[in-house]
Amino acid sequence: MTVSDRDLFHLIQTDNQRALKELMDRYWRPMFLMAESVLNDSATSEEIVQEVFINIWNKRTSIHITHSIKVYLFACTRYQIYRQIQQKRAPHVDIDQFSQLVPDPYDPQQALEYRDLLDRLETLINELPPRCREVYKLKREDNLSQKEIAEALQISRKSVENQLTIALKKLRAGLSRYIWLSTFLLSTVGGLI
Repeated sequence: MTVSDRDLFHLIQTDNQRALKELMDRYWRPMFLMAESVLNDSATSEEIVQEVFINIWNKRTSIHITHSIKVYLFACTRYQIYRQIQQKRAPHVDIDQFSQLVPDPYDPQQALEYRDLLDRLETLINELPPRCREVYKLKREDNLSQKEIAEALQISRKSVENQLTIALKKLRAGLSRYIWLSTFLLSTVGGLI
């Protein structure tokens, strides 16, 4: 069975470089693709992703992630993209348009709304039917494939697919009032949901 993202992160915090490599193997490409889709610059996009993982390693003992590791990684990537645009290293990108999709970590209102969104998401996840919640968490938090979930729970892949569909519909409906943040999160290659 695959080690969960959270377990990998705990290993990273104990100076385990192999755990960092495993986390990089899982998320390097989608993070790079997200950066490149905005910047249209492969070299800068690679630098951004590399910088995110370097920062994680350098600050591993002081980082406290209360929600999804995946969301944290994509939020860090978006922040680095935002910095590139702000510093005019990507002159073809409209910063105002990009700013609408990226919460400003220094804006107390946006930080509060983001925190509210994460709390609402956690509530919605806890309100899912037990099997649905279990399947969702194995997929999104432990990063298991549908096949791995089916094997772990001894159910069919079709049942896993159905449970994920139910979960996503309920979560999207429950987050509909958080338009700008849910757009941001949904666009991060699956984001939170």
